Amino acid sequence: MSDQGRFPRRHDARATDPAQAGLPRHRGNTDSAYRPLLFSWLLALLAGIGVGLFIAWYVFPVSYTDAQPYDLGASDKDEMLRMIASSYAVENAFELANRRLYYLQLPDVKARLSELAQTESNVLTQQALVKLRLDLDGPRAALARPTSTPRPTRDLTPVPRVTVIVLEPTAIVPTTVPPTPFPTPLPPTSEPNPNAPSFELVSRRALDCAAVGGGAAIWVEVQDVAGNGLAGVGVEVNSGLGNEQFFTGLKPERGPGFGDVTVTPGTYSLHLLENAKSAVINDLRIDANVVECGSNPAATQGWHLVFRQVGAP
Repeated sequence: MSDQGRFPRRHDARATDPAQAGLPRHRGNTDSAYRPLLFSWLLALLAGIGVGLFIAWYVFPVSYTDAQPYDLGASDKDEMLRMIASSYAVENAFELANRRLYYLQLPDVKARLSELAQTESNVLTQQALVKLRLDLDGPRAALARPTSTPRPTRDLTPVPRVTVIVLEPTAIVPTTVPPTPFPTPLPPTSEPNPNAPSFELVSRRALDCAAVGGGAAIWVEVQDVAGNGLAGVGVEVNSGLGNEQFFTGLKPERGPGFGDVTVTPGTYSLHLLENAKSAVINDLRIDANVVECGSNPAATQGWHLVFRQVGAP
């Protein structure tokens, strides 16, 4: 009997295992079965995100209630500072303005007011920011000043003029119409500060069209005892159309004590206020505007006033 008949034949594992035999494994249809499932999960995830964003933005958007001023952004807080300063310039209510500033919760409100005043392009808003910034350094004097109540709006509509022409056989003699006088300036609205240093007028000079350089304006210079310019001094200009305030030092290229205001033809009065006091300067007459200084070059188109501090600084 041969050896093949006496012993059983061994099973060779390499003949049945493709990996050991050096052949690639056949994974069948496993990958192809999972691909549609993964694609469906991905579509469901994207659809869920889209539906969630739609509900959050359009169906149930976030609405803020009972928000406080300190919740505003930086640009909105700057706008609030401008509105607070403009309101304070009109109402002169320091306690109310200070309470509004507190609600903004700014780390350094004085520094921010100074920065806004340096970059502000609107002259009236800039003056209001400077006034509020200066009064924050002297709250006692600011609180001592009375608050101003709004005056009723003046009716500036001109009265219609009716001209009656009578025809006669004789020659018509022309009637000379006298010029309309300018309205009398309103009295000052601000009370003088008794604790403020006194200043006197040392120079008063009328300006013609060429000196002003077009338009009409009133220039004011405020100096200390030694003749040095003083910035931040309040000035009030009174006319028949109303009163206006401005401060020196807003045009450093003209000097620290220089300040000006644009005016129209009329009669004005002027005095220093708040952190300075002076007598009221009257009869500051501005003639009718002249076109390009041609029709009447000598017409008074402005005034240059110089105030100097009296006594020890």
